[in-house]
Amino acid sequence: MALRAATIVAADAAQRADVRITDVHGIAAFTAVSALFDTVWGRPGEAGAVLPPEALAAIAHAGGQVSAAHRDDQLIGATAAFLGRTPDGTPFLHSHVTGVIDDATRGGVGAALKWHQRAWCIARGIDEVRWTFDPLVRRNVAFNLVRLGAQVGGYLEDAYGRMPDARNAGMPTDRLVARWVLHSPRVAGAAAGRTASPDVDALRRSGAAVVLDALEDGSPHVTVTDVPRRLVRIPEDIEQLRVTDPDLALAWAVAVRATVGRALADGARVSGATRDGWLVLAAGERVAELTDRRGADQ
Repeated sequence: MALRAATIVAADAAQRADVRITDVHGIAAFTAVSALFDTVWGRPGEAGAVLPPEALAAIAHAGGQVSAAHRDDQLIGATAAFLGRTPDGTPFLHSHVTGVIDDATRGGVGAALKWHQRAWCIARGIDEVRWTFDPLVRRNVAFNLVRLGAQVGGYLEDAYGRMPDARNAGMPTDRLVARWVLHSPRVAGAAAGRTASPDVDALRRSGAAVVLDALEDGSPHVTVTDVPRRLVRIPEDIEQLRVTDPDLALAWAVAVRATVGRALADGARVSGATRDGWLVLAAGERVAELTDRRGADQ
């Protein structure tokens, strides 16, 4: 029953995005996916591939997932993921790379790839997918935490070191860890289009404090507080900022580490996110969250 429902969700997402998603086999297909990843990340040839074809082949041969999205026979997106285990031996899928060419990023291709991944996992008895994502990229934060219903499982400082691609521009690679619990009510709701997003105004009226926001000149402003609910505003377009003003982009990276990273290290959790760039931090494990009419408690 769960597999059938997940398969229907995946098929509907692919139809809406006007793509055909298939699992990849053969060195020619792996080579094409590798080239797509390098294009998406702006990876210069001398730096080596994001994932070379032989690595993708090894992932697939070892039981991992390599899937591709085609539109009119053109490859426009792909994902690569390998199997992992928690310290207690529980299996999960680590989704290492998912990329969509720039012209297709707003067309639902990424969502179609992720819902395909969910069905792929359920068919194999895997209950959770994990991946890392940049806490400074607003659209990715909203996509992962709102549209997909993933939760934040941790904060990694400079997870991959300085990377020579256009998207990271040599900046620190701090990452949030996404945990996508595939059978959870939160994810089931997201699959049905019922996304949850906190009401920031209501939170502020109830005592939540803004600990990070932008000043008029676009620079980050950090406020130190010990209130249990804290609000963090993510810059609108950090990727452009990394190109036009690297110093300011670095200042934002430092500010997010000092607020989000420090709070999570101290035991807080990310209890919600909004599409317009707000993260809600809540101290403790069982902090009730105020939400708007679009969804339930986060």
